[in-house]
Amino acid sequence: MNKSRIKNLFFTLSTVIAGTISAQPTIVSSTDTIFAALDTISLSEQEIVLHWDLENNTSSALELMCTRNFVDVVSPYNYPYAYDSDAGEPFEGSYEKFCWGPICYGYGADASSLNASFLVQLSPGETNDTFVAYFYANDVLGTSTIEYCFHPVGNQSVGSCKSITYVVTATAVSDVEMASPEEVVFTSVYPNPLCGDGFVNYELNAGDVGEVVFRDLMGRDVKREVGLFSKGKLQVTATDFSQGIGFCTLEINGVAVRTERFVVVR
Repeated sequence: MNKSRIKNLFFTLSTVIAGTISAQPTIVSSTDTIFAALDTISLSEQEIVLHWDLENNTSSALELMCTRNFVDVVSPYNYPYAYDSDAGEPFEGSYEKFCWGPICYGYGADASSLNASFLVQLSPGETNDTFVAYFYANDVLGTSTIEYCFHPVGNQSVGSCKSITYVVTATAVSDVEMASPEEVVFTSVYPNPLCGDGFVNYELNAGDVGEVVFRDLMGRDVKREVGLFSKGKLQVTATDFSQGIGFCTLEINGVAVRTERFVVVR
C-alpha cells in the first residue's frame, strides 16, 4: 500500500470515527451479563427479558434501525428459526426476538424494518424506551452472546452497538461461581480501531481463572488466551484477524462475563 492510499485510509477512518462520536446514540444498560437458571424461570417459555433505553445526547436528530449480530451462541441454536407445527412448539435449540420502535420482530429476525415508518426518530436530548430483547433458553444450557446495533439505514459503522451475554444453568449457583462482571476489569482491544499491535487489559478476583476468546463477526474463534490469573496485559496484532468487526470475550471459571467489540483495519 503506497503512502497516498495509507493517508486516504486514515483520513476516511478519522472522518468515520469523528462522525460516530458526534452522531451516535447512547445505550443505557445496567448489565452486560444475565445469569438465569432453568429452575427459576418460566418452565413454559423460559423467557429472559432485557430492556435498554437509547438516548440522543448529540446535537443532531437521529433516524435509527436495529441490527442483531450473533457473537457466540449455544448449540443447538434454532436459527434460522423454525417451528414444529405438528408438535405445536419450536424445534430444538435456543432462540431470540426483539422489539424496536412501533413493532416487535419475529423470532430470529436479523434486523428491524428498513421502511421509513418503522425507523425510530430521536431528537436531540430525547430518550427512546422501545427496545426489548427476548431470549428463550428452550432447555439448552450454556452461554450465548448477542449484539444489538442501533444505526442509520445501511451504516452500522456510525451507530452504537452493545453485547449481552446470557448464562443459562440448570440450577442457581453461588455468587462466587457466577463471577459478577462488575467485579472484574476488562478492556476492549486498544487502540481501537486496531491497525498494528494492540493490547487487552484484564484484572480478576483472587482465585479466579480467566480466558479471553477473540471471535470474528460470524462468531468463529480466532484466538484464545487461557490460564489467566490476577491481572495482566495481552498483546494482539491486526494480522491475527480479518479486516472488519471483531469481539473479545472474558470468561471466568468457564463463564462468559463480558464481551467487547473492536474494529480491525489493515
